[in-house]
Amino acid sequence: MAQAATNSLNTEETFILRRLYQEDVYPRWGPKSIDYWYDKGLYGRLDRKENVVLPKLTNIKQLRSADEDSYFALDFVVDAFESMRTAFEKGMIKNTVRVNGSAYSAMRPGQAWNNGDELYLQYLQIMDDVFVQDYLVGLGLTDSIRSFKDYFDKYMTYIEQRATTFPITKSSFIASKYSNPYVSGLIIELNKENHANDLPKKEVYINDPNFNIFRNTAQQFGFMIDVNAPWRLTADLANPFMQGFGGKYGVEPFAGSASNIFDTHYDLLYTEDVDLLKRFFLASYETFVETYPLLQEEKTVKCDDSFIIDVTKVPRIPYNREAYAADYNELFWLKLYMNFRLKEDGIVLTSRRKNVIIKKISNLLPYVGTAKTVKVINGNMIALSPNRWWAPNTL
Repeated sequence: MAQAATNSLNTEETFILRRLYQEDVYPRWGPKSIDYWYDKGLYGRLDRKENVVLPKLTNIKQLRSADEDSYFALDFVVDAFESMRTAFEKGMIKNTVRVNGSAYSAMRPGQAWNNGDELYLQYLQIMDDVFVQDYLVGLGLTDSIRSFKDYFDKYMTYIEQRATTFPITKSSFIASKYSNPYVSGLIIELNKENHANDLPKKEVYINDPNFNIFRNTAQQFGFMIDVNAPWRLTADLANPFMQGFGGKYGVEPFAGSASNIFDTHYDLLYTEDVDLLKRFFLASYETFVETYPLLQEEKTVKCDDSFIIDVTKVPRIPYNREAYAADYNELFWLKLYMNFRLKEDGIVLTSRRKNVIIKKISNLLPYVGTAKTVKVINGNMIALSPNRWWAPNTL
């Protein structure tokens, strides 16, 4: 028996064995499939214009489940899955679907939507904890911080050194490796399995007596099977049957494309990015002051004929929202946002090219406002990104 790829192998071995799995084990014929590893990694996280998106919470719907856990997906995806499950149950009654010895017979969700908003906030909290504990406290920098400006300047230095690896904007986080495909709301998995281990994929799922029935039925209801996780269903947004399930939720039929699904069911994250950054930095400082209200200040003072070090505890300066808004205006945040996105996307510009964009932002803001200026910045980042290899593979 050929060795199966696992995470215990080195990178070269893993790549070769997974390619062999894809070419020789998973059937390339038949119903449409999806490959999150090598082809569609950002499927459902980018709209057709390459904007990073997340599902509207108002369009998230709960799946029926036999266990105590709750599972969710986009409303039309849930409806399609429930209809597919009913079709499987009818097949069991007619004996066209094997009941015993099949991983597909139960048709119960074991993994589905992750809340991308919560993931981002958890990520920011971890990053903030690391900044304070490892960077400020660990390097003995806390006593150099008296005001918000001191704190903010330290944070900018910290982010500047790490932004290419650890994104800070919500748009870049959701499109990064620290997020996951589940945030799209398009995925329903039948089991919680190890995606890195190829052996069970073949023995448990692909060799399953119901595998071909499962694939064909999935396509009939508008789903694709993940070649690297044959227990994972992903809604095919271009499928007319899937679009049909979205009809009562405002989705218009337009086979071959994602139709208006990204308009009806998703939010554009660039519209939230700047406001989230504003709130994050102020909240971070407030927490820091609450946790470390005093700083230690040393002064050299003369005592008789000698000098001694006088150590006093000095309260840190609080900062309110009014002062925050006055000290850091909209143009400041838009420039900062642009710099973050340049770093996160690995975009390298000459000073002259960067100044041209900054001037454009400065001229636009008074006339079109923050929202439209942010849209322009986001469009520039997409156009300049060196990572647009995925663009032709998105909907």
